[in-house]
Amino acid sequence: MEEKKIKVAWVCHFSNMEVRERLKFKAYVDKRDIKDYAQWNTNAINEFKKFKNIELHVISQHTGLSSDIQEFSEEGIHYHFFRSEDDCLIFRIKRKLFKGKYLTPEYKDNVKRIISFVDHIKPELIHMIGAENPSYGISALSMPKGVPLIVTLQTLMIDPDFFENYPITKQMYDYRSGIERKVLQRADYVTCLAQRFKDVLNDNFKPKLRILEMALIVGENINITNCKKEYDFVYFAKEIEKAVDWAIEAFSIAYNKVPNITLNIIGGYTKSTKESIDRRLNELNIANNVIFSGSLPTHDDVIAQVRKSRFAILPLKIDLISGTIREAMSNGLPVVTTITPSTPKLNETRTSVLLSEKGDFEGMANNMLYLLENDKAAKCLQSNAYKTMEERHNNETSAKLWCEAYYAVLDNNNNGTPIPNHLMK
Repeated sequence: MEEKKIKVAWVCHFSNMEVRERLKFKAYVDKRDIKDYAQWNTNAINEFKKFKNIELHVISQHTGLSSDIQEFSEEGIHYHFFRSEDDCLIFRIKRKLFKGKYLTPEYKDNVKRIISFVDHIKPELIHMIGAENPSYGISALSMPKGVPLIVTLQTLMIDPDFFENYPITKQMYDYRSGIERKVLQRADYVTCLAQRFKDVLNDNFKPKLRILEMALIVGENINITNCKKEYDFVYFAKEIEKAVDWAIEAFSIAYNKVPNITLNIIGGYTKSTKESIDRRLNELNIANNVIFSGSLPTHDDVIAQVRKSRFAILPLKIDLISGTIREAMSNGLPVVTTITPSTPKLNETRTSVLLSEKGDFEGMANNMLYLLENDKAAKCLQSNAYKTMEERHNNETSAKLWCEAYYAVLDNNNNGTPIPNHLMK
């Protein structure tokens, strides 16, 4: 029997070229300056365009909008965008006046707009993607009771290792992790696959949260085609501050042994971050061999630039497995990274990445030199990475699991039917 069509609202944040072409921006905003972000949400939307049994409404903030609210529908997806209250002249003035301090807005206007959307849509189920972003996450506390609320983790700030391994001030951390904790307490279900996250959640919440076996839709297209290489190594991130310092230290050690190698750095940075990096590059005498490409507009632009390098150096400080590692592996770049609770799983079936302990720059450098000196081993690593990505991440399968979970949650909520074991281990 055909499944009853259900109405689902996602609350999230994302941007891609497709939606930017439909949105209207302030006169002084050049939409070409706005970059893609939260690619996993774009992936998920693209999969849900194929489904006829879900009426999907996507509620998202977007920077630079010419009006407070903009809505449109395309390919069966209903988009509801709003301008965040921190994207206004008054907030920008405050930011300048209180330079160096993190402002903690209450986001009352954001909550009103999100709840207004929800009240109008009248979804049967609400799915919030990301609990750590106060600008929309705080709306979870005002969601209508009786409508199941699922929250999917993008990261987990209450992880005790987070603060020491992420570029964030104590004030910002306390504010954001505090809201994250409240959001998770409010959720009817929290979704993640990583055992590390499950352990932290179970340690922090009594009674235990109900955890669904769902994760972000993070698969990358496998691209085995060859392209011209311009650099030896690449480090890339949305904001390079996350771990670029470790990548530079490892690169400098490898450079001292092979002084003609190059490193391409892709991603955004503040003026102070760039000045600090430049000082360190000059101290290490490697400035001429490190090339910055900055922040690029679209995900496709980033991948095209990444593919110009032979290998990727992508150390992790707090992420379990980063999107950048998946992107590099899917595009034929052998990866040098660090040991986290999850990266060794990439090597469970076959060696797919080269690992060393966090902060072990010598170990990372040795893995970089191994790739430079062993072409056969590098090609084997490349082949293994393709296979591992194909096995671990299939966006269509993941999206179908989301749909199954939606129906199971609604059946549980409405009829008391137990959630199937494979969805809630």
